[in-house]
Amino acid sequence: MDIDGREERTPTIDETLTPIIVATDFGTTFSSVAYARREEGMLPDVKIIDNYPNEPSHYTNGHPSRQVPTESWYPNEPTLEEESRSPTPIQDYFPQRVSNGNIYDAESDDQGDIYDGPKDEEPAIPQPSSPPKLRSFVWGYGIQTEINEDMDHNKFNRIARSKLWLDKSEHTASVRAELDPILRRLKRKKVIKENEDVIADYLTRLFMHTKAQLKEEGVISDATPIEHVLTVPAIWTADACRKMQRSMAIAIEQAKFGAVENLFLVSEPEAAATYVLSQCRKGNAITHGEASLLLDAGGGTVDATTYRVDNESPLRLSKELVPPDGCLKGSSFLNEAFKKHLRQRLAGEEDDIETDGFTVTGIIEKVALNFEYSMKRGIDVTGKVPPQHIMIKGLQENSQKRFKDNRVLMDRSDFIQIFHPCLQEIKKLMRSQLISAKHAGHDVKKVVLIGGFGTSRSLQSYLREALREISRSFRYRGEIHLITTKDLERNDPYASLEVAVSYGAVLRAWDKEDGPARITKSSYGFEIMEEYNPTKHPEHLEAKKKYTDKLDGMVYVRRVIEWHVCKGEFVPTHMEYSLPSVYRIFAATKLTFICEENLWVSDSDVQSHYQITHKKNKGAELAGTIKADMTPLVKSGKIQLTHPEEGYEGAPHYRIEFELVMIINGRNLRFEARWPRGGEVQGSTQICIAAAFRPGTD
Repeated sequence: MDIDGREERTPTIDETLTPIIVATDFGTTFSSVAYARREEGMLPDVKIIDNYPNEPSHYTNGHPSRQVPTESWYPNEPTLEEESRSPTPIQDYFPQRVSNGNIYDAESDDQGDIYDGPKDEEPAIPQPSSPPKLRSFVWGYGIQTEINEDMDHNKFNRIARSKLWLDKSEHTASVRAELDPILRRLKRKKVIKENEDVIADYLTRLFMHTKAQLKEEGVISDATPIEHVLTVPAIWTADACRKMQRSMAIAIEQAKFGAVENLFLVSEPEAAATYVLSQCRKGNAITHGEASLLLDAGGGTVDATTYRVDNESPLRLSKELVPPDGCLKGSSFLNEAFKKHLRQRLAGEEDDIETDGFTVTGIIEKVALNFEYSMKRGIDVTGKVPPQHIMIKGLQENSQKRFKDNRVLMDRSDFIQIFHPCLQEIKKLMRSQLISAKHAGHDVKKVVLIGGFGTSRSLQSYLREALREISRSFRYRGEIHLITTKDLERNDPYASLEVAVSYGAVLRAWDKEDGPARITKSSYGFEIMEEYNPTKHPEHLEAKKKYTDKLDGMVYVRRVIEWHVCKGEFVPTHMEYSLPSVYRIFAATKLTFICEENLWVSDSDVQSHYQITHKKNKGAELAGTIKADMTPLVKSGKIQLTHPEEGYEGAPHYRIEFELVMIINGRNLRFEARWPRGGEVQGSTQICIAAAFRPGTD
């Protein structure tokens, strides 16, 4: 994809080869990738990427993990050890920046305002930032190999829960506030250009690993067509989807792993529901017309969405029956509560335990790994909890603090204190969604619990008891059934709730028919200049500035947007929009004649003929740019010199008139400049517009 107007470098694809669907679930705390060959006339044989670098097999019982932590570290300065063990050139650690068309200043607090530079100048397109100095970029499980009791955390910029940065809702404000100073620091050091670059960097490494495994197993070659699928939260705005799409585009290009064209978006709840319905045992299946609540308990957020099954084969869900909701109480907050608990317990013990370079922070981070991969998954705080001993070297026995030599004792009351805030908030979320559904006339009798946190014994037991209470309060004859891991078939070795979203996304992408109508959530338009004519265009009366061109003597309004695809409209799969008469004026003394044309996108209700800086276009973003070199046409005499008419002001000039065309092709938009009208293409680019539609739209 060419986002900033430069020519794309697409590897040669052999369309005769069997395509492969690759579905990515970029999760808040863990990510996964599923894939399947698109064999004709066959059901998909879905497999999951595993064998991630530095995977802690002692935490996964020796089995390859099918998901990888969504976390990365950018060290402030390299150490000699890090430099000596760097196995690859720096470009493998930090992908070369690819401009995403955003024209905002890197240090701006407000990413939503449009460029408002000199009114008579075209907006500047940022160039890729120069490669940063050598330093090791660590991602996924590689971070855990770096965690030691004596590590200095000030040397690292930790990026965690970066997905929540794209969610501008109130309940993610605290996480975004934690990320903000780190992102600013990375910008100052010119390690990243845009905030979403940290997502692109992570995805680049994820795709590099995925590509390497698929090639090693003989699944793909460099020429294999790749059909990328991306899952997104149901509550995400078009802007959030677009930023995530840009990160995907950069990562796909950097990893040389196919192309972003025709990217297919699937909502996470729909992907998960597709997986669950394909795996449910008889008696637990959700049938046509039945409403169910999907509770996606991940590492960062817990999302609740209520659907009705409109079609079983292929599975198609209704729109949300009630507004979806969520809370910031995923399983990673259990980790934070565990660390806080230990920090409070260890206060005053620094002299005994901070030896040999160990720090309290390093000790707690190391111990927290065992809590993450073992302890919290097996504990059920609603029942009996055997005493747990946390090993802390140097700790002295203290019965009042419940310390043994080198050990901290934790019992059920400690774990209830850690788990209860999350469990209580998730129960509140589930109850609220069920009540809203009932008030809307939908009796929900099944709650599907998915996500990594969904495998927690504590959460399952707590929600089952909560559903008994809710069923009694609703006066249901039977109880609302909680569908969990044990309710799924065991005949697929790759099936598990932890990878339900990526697995289900492959199933959903396998058959795209009968999806949502192609109603666009975004508007797309050309940036042009118009002759000042307030009679024809009353919008010109609100222009901040108009100017008289010294070459042709006409009065113009610059930087006006002519919107062609408007939010809320039905957009056919194939459609061409034309602006037949666009022109630029060049002095006769010019040596080159390059027309630089911009395409804009907005998620607001828009109206044509207003300048970009007008409040009607607030929030509009640059979507793409083309440069049409008309110099050969002028030099060959095909475009003639224009002289001002006798009695009119002006000077000899070239008036280059051409056609701008916007071509919709599925989930792609091609932007062309043609001369003459209907003639040869003088400049073009293509962008993916999957984010402009409801997820699941073909």
